Amino acid sequence: MNAPSPVAVGYVCAPEGAGLDEQRDAVTEYARAEGLALAQVVTDRFDTFTISQVVQAVRYHDATVLLLPAGARLSTARPRLVHELEPDGASCVVLGHTPNAMAGGSRLTDTLPRRAAPTHAATEKVATTETVG
Repeated sequence: MNAPSPVAVGYVCAPEGAGLDEQRDAVTEYARAEGLALAQVVTDRFDTFTISQVVQAVRYHDATVLLLPAGARLSTARPRLVHELEPDGASCVVLGHTPNAMAGGSRLTDTLPRRAAPTHAATEKVATTETVG
C-alpha cells in the first residue's frame, strides 16, 4: 500500500505576467519532482499577503511544506516563516539560488520525517578478512 504524498502549499508574488507564471511553474515543478501533493498556490499579485495569512493557508491544508520561489517577496522572511511553521511540524523551502541555498541550505527531503528502515528476520553476514604477517 502506498502512503499518501506529503501536502505542500506554494506562495508566489509578482505582478501579472511572466514573473508570476515563472514562479508558479517553479513551485509546481518542484512539488511534482519531490512527490508532493500541491494543495494550493497562494497568489499575491499586489504584494499584500502577510506571514500569518500564508501560515494560515499551510495550517488549513494540514501541509508539511511551504514552497517559496526565491523571487517571491516572503522568501526573505524564511527564518520567521520557519519559526511560525515549526509548531505545526511544517517546513519552508525557498526555491532557486539564494545566499542561504548556496551556503549549503537543506533540501526538502532533509526536513521531512524519515521512515524507519524495514527489519528482516534474515540478516546478511559480512565476511571479514585478517592479514597474518
